[in-house]
Amino acid sequence: MVRFAHTLPEPGTVTLRGQEKEYIDFITRTQLKDEALWRHFVEVFRTKADVADRGWRGEYWGKTMRGACLVYRCTGDDALYEILHAAVLDLLSAAEPDGRISTYTRESECAGWDLWCRKYVLTGMLHFCDICKDETLIERILNAMEKHLDRLIERVGPDEGQVPITETSDFWLGVNSCSILEPVLDLYKRRPKERYLRFARYIVGTGGCSGGDLVELALRDETLPCDYPENKAYETMSFFEGVLALYETTGERRYLDAVLRFAEKVNDAEITLIGCAGCKHEQFDHAAVRQTEYAEKVMQETCVTVTWMRLSARLFLLTGDEKYADRVERSALNALYGSVNLYGLSVTPEWGGDPLPGLPFDSYSPLYMNRRGRGVGGLKYFDDGTFYGCCAAIGAAGLAVYPLIRSLRQSAPTAETLTEHRLNGKIAFTFGPYVLARDEAKENADIGSVVRPIYEDGLLCYECLPSEGNENVRLLLKTGQGGVLLTDYASCGKRWDKEKCRITVWMPNETK
Repeated sequence: MVRFAHTLPEPGTVTLRGQEKEYIDFITRTQLKDEALWRHFVEVFRTKADVADRGWRGEYWGKTMRGACLVYRCTGDDALYEILHAAVLDLLSAAEPDGRISTYTRESECAGWDLWCRKYVLTGMLHFCDICKDETLIERILNAMEKHLDRLIERVGPDEGQVPITETSDFWLGVNSCSILEPVLDLYKRRPKERYLRFARYIVGTGGCSGGDLVELALRDETLPCDYPENKAYETMSFFEGVLALYETTGERRYLDAVLRFAEKVNDAEITLIGCAGCKHEQFDHAAVRQTEYAEKVMQETCVTVTWMRLSARLFLLTGDEKYADRVERSALNALYGSVNLYGLSVTPEWGGDPLPGLPFDSYSPLYMNRRGRGVGGLKYFDDGTFYGCCAAIGAAGLAVYPLIRSLRQSAPTAETLTEHRLNGKIAFTFGPYVLARDEAKENADIGSVVRPIYEDGLLCYECLPSEGNENVRLLLKTGQGGVLLTDYASCGKRWDKEKCRITVWMPNETK
């Protein structure tokens, strides 16, 4: 087994501070302790709710459970633990007689998002095993997960009569299905049975999608992620989390090299200033270059933010290289914290229509002259007319990953100085780890106006101001036009129910 540089802290040993604590308390109160919500998440397995539209409702339980278990690591909250314990027992009771746990019927299985949802059953259950206080229950869970996975392995694989894994979904060339690789290996680590390692090697052997070999593309290090056969950011990064898990399990260096090179390509070509990817909805699109453009469609999905944080965190735990911790921090303090819906505001559907009641996380993060609250990522309705979304389910994991990784760091915090960033005729500013933005609700000015900073001895001229509300940074940048108010991105645009709610990270620096 590969040796790790760090291991996650034990539950309750992390000291939460400031906004970390505020946001974890918020999600614990509004989501993770909502027992009715957990019952909704389990009921879809009993009713096979994803059959009609080949949906992904089956992901909500496992995504939220993973985040809740990580939050419990931060807080050691006994009341939260008891709620999670009950939710685990509830889902175990929804298993079919042979152990299959799915939101699809047997006639409709191995299509749509079935394997994706079964992946999240494994993921949620195995994360609970990490915090479970009852050895008997751990054994019961692991036995159930073996049966759950065995039923899948019987149906999916390379042999006659089986369905090839890249053909178990007609979305994204099957990379969503292939991302089950990670929890398969997590189960193998606990129950080292040859059939699970064999299945993992089979998945990697397919290349991760039907259009090409993603591992080989990463190893060659010549192709940008946006030019891969499929370019879905979240699912592709999830697959590479599994490739990393295969290295952790076997020690075979080529798998680590593939993930290291993939991560650097993503960081250099796709990650924007706020620590997310995808300026074209949720897809890799060379966002590091395109991030200055106005986007009519939604962009910078919260699921992508958290998955990038998780991949970076795993690389930090494995290697100890603090550049990965820096990436976790940047994503958390900017894209993720900006998505927290503290005021419970309703969201305008991206396809139009009446506003939808707000979920704990906003799904998309604007970068240039736009507003928050523009859609619910992964929206699916339940039988009673209520709904949920993928970003709302994944967000808690990001809120927990940041303090867990921060607590393991050895280096000093990033120095809080103002540097500037220029791209495509526009300018943006950061202050230490914080990305700054203009907010038309805070500034009585045209936030789309040209910004030309003033310098003294080659340094930007600015005045630090007292923070207001949820702000971490407030300063006045001195310009030839007088001054521009800049505050941390995460605090900007949070009241998207107001008429003036547009924000911008990138500002024109050249007159057309």
